[in-house]
Amino acid sequence: MESISIKTGQKGRPRKRPKTVYADTKYGMPLVRFYLDRKRIGSQIPDSADKKEGSGRPREFDETRYHGVRYNVERFFGWLENFRKLAVRYERMPKTFLGLIHVACSMILWRVLK
Repeated sequence: MESISIKTGQKGRPRKRPKTVYADTKYGMPLVRFYLDRKRIGSQIPDSADKKEGSGRPREFDETRYHGVRYNVERFFGWLENFRKLAVRYERMPKTFLGLIHVACSMILWRVLK
């Protein structure tokens, strides 16, 4: 039995917004930050090296937490690249590709817990 949201009329579970988004410096453009601020989503995005110092108060940036999260993400993608079929993307159908990602994630989890 599927539930229907009263507010949006969509099927399934209501969507939840993240509290904080961790992203690379390439996502530090003002439009992305403006969108996240409008949706009341916190952002941990480092400023790019070529960005000029603007007027106003600088954004709060927790470098230790950011590097901890980014390290885990990059390590996970490194593990996924060990599966050649995923790295090269031989599969044409998205469902098959997603199934292979699920199998790879299961194998990675099994290796870690073993």
